[in-house]
Amino acid sequence: MFACIEAYVANQVEPTIQRKAEIGRRAAKAPTEIAILIPCFNEELTVGTVINQFRGELPHAKIYVFDNNSTDHTAERAGEQGALVFRERRQGKGFVVQSMFREINADIYVMVDGDGTYSAASVHKLLEPVLSNDADMVVGSRLNRASQSEFRLMNRMGNRMFLLLTRTVFHADIEDMLSGYRIFNRSIVKHLPLLSSGFEIETELTIKALERGYRVIELPVDLSSRPKGSHSKIRHVHDGLIIVSLIFSLARDYKPLTVFGAIGLFLVAMGFIPGIVVILEFLRTGLISRLPSAVLAVGLVVSGLVVAMVGLVLHTVARRFQELDLQLRSLGREVSDGHPGQ
Repeated sequence: MFACIEAYVANQVEPTIQRKAEIGRRAAKAPTEIAILIPCFNEELTVGTVINQFRGELPHAKIYVFDNNSTDHTAERAGEQGALVFRERRQGKGFVVQSMFREINADIYVMVDGDGTYSAASVHKLLEPVLSNDADMVVGSRLNRASQSEFRLMNRMGNRMFLLLTRTVFHADIEDMLSGYRIFNRSIVKHLPLLSSGFEIETELTIKALERGYRVIELPVDLSSRPKGSHSKIRHVHDGLIIVSLIFSLARDYKPLTVFGAIGLFLVAMGFIPGIVVILEFLRTGLISRLPSAVLAVGLVVSGLVVAMVGLVLHTVARRFQELDLQLRSLGREVSDGHPGQ
């Protein structure tokens, strides 16, 4: 066990800007290295423009395009513009993000979709909190009141529904959970465990970062429409159901008392429905003639109490692991800074 903890700690040990020019000077100085990560699937119409726009804003950053089995000339167009091209054979944006975080080493990471709907000029204000060490992750919020985003009605409704569900379950004060425009520091990229395979990856990134105590900031960005001939890869019903399933899975893992407690209370409440009938009959006649109803009531109440107790036990275990994770991250930062605890 101690060997596992030492290995975990070893993995942890790695190592106010107001104007565009000032941020550019920071990006040019070592050791601050900025990597621009662009996941792509059939984006030959836009990927070249995205690369050129971000190179103009951050000329000293390295640009990486991760092609996810595109059937068009996405990889060729990216290579022509001087980007470093990687290929991820496992189909799905989640696999691409996992591969990007595993393969690329930098101090700060800029992740942006290759569809040309996000403004490269916004990267400077998004970078500022991470460069000044005020945030671990900055999310470009398309749903902020200050944003001027061109959302399709179906996309806007879906985003609002997922936000309402997440706020209800996790009590998270977030505006845009599905944004593909994000800035990360090295710690969150290398140490946040990601398991999603598809478009639900942004949901996992947001919820896990918040639940594991990382500093997350949202800043408004504008979302423009795709150019003519470019098409979204999102399957609204299929991907929506996967995102809902992921939210409940993460709630089970990070909020077990909430999930199992709610299920337990529901079972207890259902048990009272036949139970009240049996109790009223017993008070009136002194007899219990509805034996099946009595058995059902007792079974539901006992089952509810057992489920609630399971939630309480899992909650205790989850809290202890969260404390251990925070302590190990703290130890990692101390060793990285050269000031190990006494």
